Amino acid sequence: MQSNWKLFSIFGIDIELHITFILFILLFVFLDVDFLLILLLLFTSITLHELSHSLVAKHNGIKVKRIVLLPIGGMAAMDEAQLKPYPEFKMAIAGPLFNYVLCIAIALAVQALNLPFMVSWSDWNLVLEGTLSVPLATLLVSSTFWLNWLLGTFNLFLPAIPLDGGRVFRSALAMVTDYVNATRIATTVSTVISLFLFLYSLITFNIILLIIAVFVYFGAVSELDYALSNKLLAHFPLSKLIRKRYLVLPPETKLDTALAEMIASHTLVIFTKTGKSMELVSLYDIRRVPKSKWKATPLSSIARKLRPVRPSDPIPKVLRLMAKSGVEALPVRGKRGLAGVIFRDDISHVFEVLKMSNT
Repeated sequence: MQSNWKLFSIFGIDIELHITFILFILLFVFLDVDFLLILLLLFTSITLHELSHSLVAKHNGIKVKRIVLLPIGGMAAMDEAQLKPYPEFKMAIAGPLFNYVLCIAIALAVQALNLPFMVSWSDWNLVLEGTLSVPLATLLVSSTFWLNWLLGTFNLFLPAIPLDGGRVFRSALAMVTDYVNATRIATTVSTVISLFLFLYSLITFNIILLIIAVFVYFGAVSELDYALSNKLLAHFPLSKLIRKRYLVLPPETKLDTALAEMIASHTLVIFTKTGKSMELVSLYDIRRVPKSKWKATPLSSIARKLRPVRPSDPIPKVLRLMAKSGVEALPVRGKRGLAGVIFRDDISHVFEVLKMSNT
C-alpha cells in the first residue's frame, strides 16, 4: 500500500503527503468542517518550515530528495551522512527562524495597518473550542500567527532529536566531541524528554502529546543507530559479506518456476539478462506478487535494473543506495563480472555484533 502521495515539486524537492495526514484531514472534515481551514494553514506552515531546512541544506551541498508531511510535522529526506556540525546547526535553526520571521511580519503588518485581525493566545484557544466566534479574516491571520509561533517554539526549544532543538543541541555538542558521542548524549536527553511527555500525556489525556512522545523516542533511537552504523561499518570490508550463491535465469521464467529453483539452490536472489544488462529479482520482489499470479508472471515483469556496487565500496554508501532504490539486496560487480550479492540483513547482523562489542 502506498504510504506517501506526491503533491508537487519545488526547487527540485518533492513535496509528499503521508497517509496519516490525509486521514487527519478527513477526521477533521468529519468532525468540524471549520477546522479544515486551520488544518490547511498548518499544512502550509509545515511545508514552508521544512522547505527552509531543505534550502539551507542544499546551499551547504547536502542532497535533499523529498519532504514528507505528517500531522505532527514534516521530515526532509536528505543524505545525512554529509552533515557536519555547523551546517547541521544552520539547517536545524532555519525552520524555526522562518516561523518566527513570519510571526514578526504578521504582528508588524497588523500594528502598522491598525487592523483588528489578531486575537490573543487565550482567545484563539476559545475560537478552537468553538466558544468564541470571530470574523474569517481574524481567524486566518490569528491562526497563521499562532500556528507558526507553536511550530517555531516547540521545535526549537525542546532539545529532543529528531526535533530541531535536538539537532541544534547535537550539533553544538559535536563541535566539542565526536559526532557519535554527541548523538548518544542527545539521544539520552531525548529519551528522558519523551518519557516526561508520555507521562504528562497520560495525566492530561492529550493524544497529540502521546504521539509526539512516541515519535521522539523512536526518532532518537533511530538517529543513534544511524550515527553508530556510519562509524562502525565505515571500515568493515564489504567483500566479507558478499554471498556467492545466486541464480541466472531467462527473463521469461515464470515466478513459480523461479521460486522452485531458488528453493532447490538455497538462494534468495535471481539475475536475469535483458539485452546487455543484468537485472535482479529477490525473494522480497516475488513476495509482492499475489501467489495466484505466480504461474502467469514472468521474471522480466518484476526484475529491476540496479546499479551494482563494488567490493571496495564503504558499507554506509551501500546502505544509502539500498534505501534510495527501495531494495533489500544489490549486485556486486567484480573484475570479471558479477562477484555476488550483498543483503541488507547481513549488514544488519554485522552492525548488531559490532554495536554489542562497542558498548
